[in-house]
Amino acid sequence: DEVGALADQMATKANSLSQGYIPASKKVLYATPLVQPRQKAELRFVAPTEPGRYPYLCTFPGHWRMMRGVLVVE
Repeated sequence: DEVGALADQMATKANSLSQGYIPASKKVLYATPLVQPRQKAELRFVAPTEPGRYPYLCTFPGHWRMMRGVLVVE
Protein backbone atom coordinates (compact mmCIF):
# COMPACT_ATOMS: atom_id res chain seq x y z
CA ASP A 1 0.00 0.00 0.00
CA GLU A 2 2.92 2.35 0.70
CA VAL A 3 4.28 2.14 -2.86
CA GLY A 4 0.76 2.46 -4.29
CA ALA A 5 0.16 5.63 -2.27
CA LEU A 6 3.45 7.05 -3.57
CA ALA A 7 2.33 6.27 -7.11
CA ASP A 8 -0.98 8.06 -6.52
CA GLN A 9 0.93 11.13 -5.34
CA MET A 10 2.82 11.15 -8.64
CA ALA A 11 -0.43 11.94 -10.50
CA THR A 12 -0.06 15.59 -9.44
CA LYS A 13 3.53 15.98 -10.65
CA ALA A 14 4.34 17.17 -14.18
CA ASN A 15 7.28 14.80 -14.82
CA SER A 16 5.61 11.60 -13.60
CA LEU A 17 4.73 10.30 -17.07
CA SER A 18 8.38 10.54 -18.14
CA GLN A 19 9.28 8.55 -15.00
CA GLY A 20 6.74 5.87 -15.93
CA TYR A 21 4.84 6.55 -12.69
CA ILE A 22 7.48 4.53 -10.86
CA PRO A 23 7.95 5.99 -7.36
CA ALA A 24 11.45 6.60 -6.02
CA SER A 25 11.39 4.00 -3.27
CA LYS A 26 13.80 1.33 -2.10
CA LYS A 27 10.77 -0.97 -2.04
CA VAL A 28 10.60 -0.86 -5.85
CA LEU A 29 13.06 -3.57 -6.87
CA TYR A 30 12.16 -3.99 -10.56
CA ALA A 31 9.88 -2.21 -12.99
CA THR A 32 8.71 -2.25 -16.60
CA PRO A 33 7.97 0.79 -18.72
CA LEU A 34 4.33 1.84 -19.11
CA VAL A 35 2.41 -0.70 -21.19
CA GLN A 36 -0.32 0.52 -23.53
CA PRO A 37 -3.59 -1.41 -24.06
CA ARG A 38 -3.15 -4.60 -26.13
CA GLN A 39 0.62 -4.44 -25.66
CA LYS A 40 2.85 -6.36 -23.28
CA ALA A 41 6.15 -6.11 -21.48
CA GLU A 42 8.41 -8.82 -20.18
CA LEU A 43 10.36 -8.54 -16.96
CA ARG A 44 13.16 -10.97 -16.19
CA PHE A 45 14.78 -11.11 -12.78
CA VAL A 46 16.27 -13.59 -10.34
CA ALA A 47 13.73 -14.45 -7.66
CA PRO A 48 14.82 -13.97 -4.05
CA THR A 49 16.39 -17.01 -2.42
CA GLU A 50 14.74 -16.14 0.90
CA PRO A 51 11.36 -17.90 1.17
CA GLY A 52 8.51 -15.48 1.55
CA ARG A 53 5.71 -13.55 -0.06
CA TYR A 54 6.78 -10.70 -2.32
CA PRO A 55 4.01 -8.32 -3.41
CA TYR A 56 3.95 -6.64 -6.80
CA LEU A 57 1.63 -4.02 -8.27
CA CYS A 58 0.91 -1.61 -11.08
CA THR A 59 2.11 1.86 -10.13
CA PHE A 60 -0.01 3.80 -12.62
CA PRO A 61 -2.02 6.07 -10.30
CA GLY A 62 -5.06 4.26 -8.95
CA HIS A 63 -4.34 0.95 -10.69
CA TRP A 64 -2.51 -0.62 -7.74
CA ARG A 65 -5.76 -1.14 -5.84
CA MET A 66 -6.85 -3.84 -8.33
CA MET A 67 -3.72 -4.70 -10.33
CA ARG A 68 -1.60 -6.45 -7.77
CA GLY A 69 -0.38 -9.89 -6.84
CA VAL A 70 2.10 -11.84 -4.76
CA LEU A 71 5.15 -13.81 -5.84
CA VAL A 72 5.50 -16.78 -3.49
CA VAL A 73 9.01 -18.18 -2.93
CA GLU A 74 9.11 -21.49 -1.07
